[in-house]
Amino acid sequence: MAGLGKPRFESTTAIMPSRPALLANHIVMHTTDPDHARHRLTSGFAVTSFDLPSKDRGFEARVGHLQIGEVGLYYCDYADRVSLGFGEVPLVRQIFNVSGSASYSGDAQEDIAEGAYSSVLQSHSALKFEFSPNYRHLVLRIEEDALHRHLSSLLGLEIGNLIFHDSVGNPPMMQRLQRLVFQFARDFDGLAGRFSPLAAAEITRGMIMDFLISHAHNFSHLLFRTPPVAHVSATRRVEEFIEANWDKPLDIEHLSTVAQVSARTLFRQFKKDRGCSPAEFVRRIRLDRARNMLEAAIESTSVTQVALRCGFQNMGHFARDFRLAFGELPSETLRRALRTS
Repeated sequence: MAGLGKPRFESTTAIMPSRPALLANHIVMHTTDPDHARHRLTSGFAVTSFDLPSKDRGFEARVGHLQIGEVGLYYCDYADRVSLGFGEVPLVRQIFNVSGSASYSGDAQEDIAEGAYSSVLQSHSALKFEFSPNYRHLVLRIEEDALHRHLSSLLGLEIGNLIFHDSVGNPPMMQRLQRLVFQFARDFDGLAGRFSPLAAAEITRGMIMDFLISHAHNFSHLLFRTPPVAHVSATRRVEEFIEANWDKPLDIEHLSTVAQVSARTLFRQFKKDRGCSPAEFVRRIRLDRARNMLEAAIESTSVTQVALRCGFQNMGHFARDFRLAFGELPSETLRRALRTS
């Protein structure tokens, strides 16, 4: 749901089993009553109008919402044709179509085919949407202030209005962003609230950065220019900070402030001095800490518990990275430690 504001309700109205829903553990509305849907959408979200252009099918609507910090995901599923209007919100949004087709009009106009993604929907834009029967999508929403803050940190300067160009972004980068959005939905919905604040902060930061890099905007030319060279002491300061604060969220603002350079300059210098990015260095440190915890395990210790504590929210990725780093799976390290304890 492209223009949704933060809901004022959390309860779920379970009606009937249907096709599998993304964000199944975060459903905030499920109804077959059009009047109920109209009331919930117009009272709980930035929805200004709700219409059913035809009565061709039995109506059913389902909405899921997952909010992690300044990044939100909405899943919407409509069995019948639906027309929705949205008011202005301080959010930048992008639609990732799952099935069916859609179109919108307002400050801009666009058709969204099945399996495709929309252009960036600018903040503070009133829009009217038409959704086909059997329509499903995910919507990525990022707070406008968060985009400004992260981009300012990346560039090492204060920026003015951020304006996205009228395009669907760089195709290879957009394909990667699309995969990340669906992986984000699967990982966090599957964990059903058990993810650690550390993992949540890290993945939302990465999502915002990928979004800024994937789309053309009025500061893209600054993002892709060659950054100035930093002094080697910037790398040492960041290394020491990471080692002392590995169990806390380490976002781009913190690291660039510690280094006293822009984020892009820090990345380039770190790669030059250490052969890896700051994020890769963070992962190495956290993998070391995870191994230490597993080697000192007690009976109640689990691999999932250790992974989440160390900032890894995807168990498959954690197992793969751990094996690449240490030559065995974390479960094998845990079993060995429990045998010898």
